[in-house]
Amino acid sequence: MIPSSNSSSKTRLAIVGGGIGGLLCAVALKDCLNIEIDLYEQALQITEIGAGIALWSRTRKFLEYLGLKEDLVATLPEGFNFNQPPEGVEFRISDRKEGFTFLNGDMKALPFHRQDLQQTLLKHVPSFCRIHLDHRLIKCKEQEDCVELYFKNGSEATCDVLIGADGIKSMTRECFHHKGIFYTGIQVFRGLIPKENLEKINPKHRTLQRQTIYCGKNKHVVVYPISRGRFINVVAFFSNMADEGKPLDGPEIKSATTEEVLSHFVGWEEEVQELLGSVENPSRWMIRDLRPMDTYVSRRISLLGDAAHLMQPHLGAGAGQAMEDGYVLGRLFCEGGSEIWARILQAYNYVRQPYGNMIQRNARNQGFCYELNAPGFEDVKEIGQELTSEQISVLSDAITKNYSWVESDADGDFARAMQFLTRVDS
Repeated sequence: MIPSSNSSSKTRLAIVGGGIGGLLCAVALKDCLNIEIDLYEQALQITEIGAGIALWSRTRKFLEYLGLKEDLVATLPEGFNFNQPPEGVEFRISDRKEGFTFLNGDMKALPFHRQDLQQTLLKHVPSFCRIHLDHRLIKCKEQEDCVELYFKNGSEATCDVLIGADGIKSMTRECFHHKGIFYTGIQVFRGLIPKENLEKINPKHRTLQRQTIYCGKNKHVVVYPISRGRFINVVAFFSNMADEGKPLDGPEIKSATTEEVLSHFVGWEEEVQELLGSVENPSRWMIRDLRPMDTYVSRRISLLGDAAHLMQPHLGAGAGQAMEDGYVLGRLFCEGGSEIWARILQAYNYVRQPYGNMIQRNARNQGFCYELNAPGFEDVKEIGQELTSEQISVLSDAITKNYSWVESDADGDFARAMQFLTRVDS
């Protein structure tokens, strides 16, 4: 029997998903005392899969506003400044013996280990947020006066507003009847290299200090230091565009070997070979995407993060955008007043749906740029093929444009959402 609504005048919020987006939303609600929060996580403990994550200026600004800066600074590599990372991203053409740098980008991200970020968020979750582990949502029903939640362990609950932060395989999204998940034809090897291991091979390797993206035909490699510089995070992509939309062949995530990673990058420049040959215990991931959603909200349900705008990882934006969703939504509840929750969801959707979809689109286009499959590169058919100066210029401009949002301010979105609330309320 589903518990009935209690007599409390507080608005009951349920957050489904204890990942970075869901936790950030809970943190952003810490000053909203006229609500009750229940956070449901399917795992037996809250932990993150994956290694590195890049936080751009836009994300760092609201993390500082929420009081997370001091704890996050403690996890940064030596010499990194929270407000001003030391260097931008270096881009190289590397699918040849003699690679070359074609762009030194001004965009500057701070590298973090996902677990470090997650532990910081957990530390700041408000005490009135009840966390329920081992609660895998299997169904939700939006009723006139509540949302009903059904969990695999047999538990049932209700809430006034449901926030779906339940990721790629979102059950919350099922209420929107959106069936747009598809395989992109992209696979990726992920792994870490202890700093000292890479230093033994090449003490002057550029990735010991700087984020670098190595580009080539149908493949690219993203590399940056994390965990106070103790590890080098390596993400190596390879694509077959003809496979986009086809059924997945095998599990989405599986173990791999160093030899398997190297076999996909034969002929690439030596410093890439040094990196890939040093990766310990790599894993292999299938990359999926979500067809853009027309709305992130219904009357009582709001989606955030991958549940709303699953995106390809080529801008390092997925986690940041999930947190930004949570930030805007949480602040709207705190400053708009939870009693007008229906209008808050509409205000959230007003600013976040077009923005999230834009970043989702840019991320897809950026992958085409990194792998020399963007418009103007139709004649590039094989690795090591010489590029014209015009193609290099087009590539540099396109990459820079796709990153143009990273220095903007998320508070602008929040301000516009508050204006929307005021306009609707007048």
